[in-house]
Amino acid sequence: MIWLIIFFIVFIAISITMFQATFIAAPWVPSGRKTINKIIEVAGIKKDDLVYDLGSGDGRWLIRIAKNTEASKVIGFEISLLPYIISRVKLLFTRKNNIKVLFNDFLKTDLSKANVILCFLTPKAMIKLEPKLKNELKPNSTFISYAFKLPNTKPHSIAKVGSKSLPIYLYKY
Repeated sequence: MIWLIIFFIVFIAISITMFQATFIAAPWVPSGRKTINKIIEVAGIKKDDLVYDLGSGDGRWLIRIAKNTEASKVIGFEISLLPYIISRVKLLFTRKNNIKVLFNDFLKTDLSKANVILCFLTPKAMIKLEPKLKNELKPNSTFISYAFKLPNTKPHSIAKVGSKSLPIYLYKY
């Protein structure tokens, strides 16, 4: 009986946080390897960059960035419990010490320390995020959004993996 109660509590916690994440920022939609590689290329991540992934999901962007760039630190922010747990487990096997994921709401996090910020969020989340970026990002920071653009800021450039793929918006601050 106690296991049934524990299971029910965990199920409710996971469901509530997944709903919350979907409502606040975006549902969990994993990206493919080609897309992640193109995002890394467009971002131009350099040595000593601090990279934030807003809504980091299962950590696949974090892991690819940590393994394929010279970023000093790669930090993900996730508020949905299931993807957060999955990413924490995946990070245990990554063997990289410059990567971590936090169970935090990025809209309540200071973004000013990051040089590069990446996200795959909904248009509604982009509306909330845009003034925060303008207020907190330091000069020469890079912001990359996969699929959806900022509503009132012109992108520096737009890239795609293929002709039918979703756009990757690059912004320079």
